[in-house]
Amino acid sequence: MSNIIDRVVKFAQDNYYVDVEDKIPIFICSIGAHIFNAINKCSRCDFHPATNAQFNIPNCPLRHEFAPIYTPMSQLADTRLHILMRGEKGSGKSILINLFLAEGTGLLYSSSAMNDGIGFRTMLGPNSITEAGMFGSVDEEGDIAGRPLAREMCGGFLGFEESSSLTDANKKDHSVDMKNQLLTSLDNGRVNKAMRNGWVTYNTRYTMWGGTQPARLEMESGLDRRLFIIDIEMSPEKEAAYKVAQHKQSNMTREQRADLASESIAIRNWINTRMLDAIFDPPSGVIFADSLGDWLNRPDIRSYEADIFRRLAIGYSMMKQDWVGNQPLTIGLDSKLLSLLESALLMRRSVMDTEVRLIKDTYWMQDITKSTLLKEISRIITNGDYTSAKRWIGENLEGQMWYSEYVPKSKGRGRRGVMCRIGPLTDPEQVKQKWGANNENKE
Repeated sequence: MSNIIDRVVKFAQDNYYVDVEDKIPIFICSIGAHIFNAINKCSRCDFHPATNAQFNIPNCPLRHEFAPIYTPMSQLADTRLHILMRGEKGSGKSILINLFLAEGTGLLYSSSAMNDGIGFRTMLGPNSITEAGMFGSVDEEGDIAGRPLAREMCGGFLGFEESSSLTDANKKDHSVDMKNQLLTSLDNGRVNKAMRNGWVTYNTRYTMWGGTQPARLEMESGLDRRLFIIDIEMSPEKEAAYKVAQHKQSNMTREQRADLASESIAIRNWINTRMLDAIFDPPSGVIFADSLGDWLNRPDIRSYEADIFRRLAIGYSMMKQDWVGNQPLTIGLDSKLLSLLESALLMRRSVMDTEVRLIKDTYWMQDITKSTLLKEISRIITNGDYTSAKRWIGENLEGQMWYSEYVPKSKGRGRRGVMCRIGPLTDPEQVKQKWGANNENKE
């Protein structure tokens, strides 16, 4: 039997999906990372019936009593791999989310998950949502009102066909805290709100998959640190391939449909079995191979990105064909994982470096005051957030060979401001300011 990644890719090909071979493996790894996160964190459950009478999950298959196995820096690590797909309208973002989460037919969907605890909880999120609907509010007695989505989906998979509905909510008066709550819940699962009548506080462990169009992509305030980026390109050739695929999908025989339905059930059962095997017969620890460490230490991978790719590797190792519990989980770097990491890095660069190219092309061979550059970045990239603009410069421009900051010689008594040079340095004094200190330290 082929491994689960190859099996799901073949299932998609037999259904005439287009351009998914390099994207489906990331979703499978996200499922594996989700299961590993449950192994590591679900012994501490905020929704146990014995301790939470107001809102609980009575039959959660992820709940257990084993100790955590992955605690870097003596902290309980979160390994969920959230996915954001960027692509033009009609590029296939919703098709991939529906492949796994569609009600009734999704490879992760289980009609018994909510009530009987069989399989994962899954949901396609609403097109419009408030911060209270996502994370909760309190009534006059101080009790959490309703069933906020982040609590309802703890331990499950939440998909948004257009994830901008979450960031758009942050612009409304009743949901101004959406962004901050979203960031922390995606990062470590914590939801913590102090309100007039009481507190909304709990830990949730949902994994989010979403799609967005390029014009609606917002990455300010650290959202890019929490999301694995998939770039979905659209072209006339791909548009033609979609039309051909639609024709083939419409003309499937009854036998083909029956075989695919059986395979869908078999894949779902395999994933549910892997979840149960991993939860009830967990690894005793984790060992990361030096080869993976060497790849993550490459200079073109930013420090915060290394952890995202490490989570991908964890998920990949969790979904290998044969499960062996009660021994360390060795996370190595085989040829398939290496190819997946390389292609994923290229997709991330395609998305994340778009704004860098915009700044480079707009101000090429110009000298601009840093205060002006910050205002421009705030205006066109970070949605008016000046603090995020400062961080964006540090993370994206500093270190580029074509970006420099220098203090010009002052002819008067006024304060000398910092200038930014977009382009190669030509003035010897500027070159010395950029490179001189480093060279002196090396000497």
